[in-house]
Amino acid sequence: MSKKLSTKPAPTTQNFPSPQSPIPSSQSLFSVQYAHARCCSLLRLAQADGKWGAIAPDAIPWLNEMGQLRLTHPAERSLISQLFSALDAMYCPASSKNPNWEKLAQGISLSWEKFYRQCRLWGEVKTETPELAQARLGLLMATQTMLQLLLEEYLGISAPLEL
Repeated sequence: MSKKLSTKPAPTTQNFPSPQSPIPSSQSLFSVQYAHARCCSLLRLAQADGKWGAIAPDAIPWLNEMGQLRLTHPAERSLISQLFSALDAMYCPASSKNPNWEKLAQGISLSWEKFYRQCRLWGEVKTETPELAQARLGLLMATQTMLQLLLEEYLGISAPLEL
């Protein structure tokens, strides 16, 4: 006895957003999800290494001996700027009306990719200037946290730990 498949569409209970808030496509945000997953992978690597010490924001040597920010490379500065733009959109609504969360997430993702290509975490940076390597790791942590928040809370899609 064979069962017939229904050709009727299943009823949906989704609430569709208004035209002012388009649904982000997870396909268009794949690069953001990839950047998040890569950040998670690098953080796991650092934690498994054991030579990094405590990986906590208060243990990160953000400032050098003169009290200046250690992160001076243009790619580091660009990523920091992108992170602050997203923070401004989240917590200073007067400065940004109807922020484009997808565009903010993609901007962070692009800046992170440039940072990752141009700024080393391991190798000679870790052995010769461990404070700089640890500050870069802190920037990596901040990026992962922001991408996760944007993906899950503001765009409503998953922030995978690995791909």
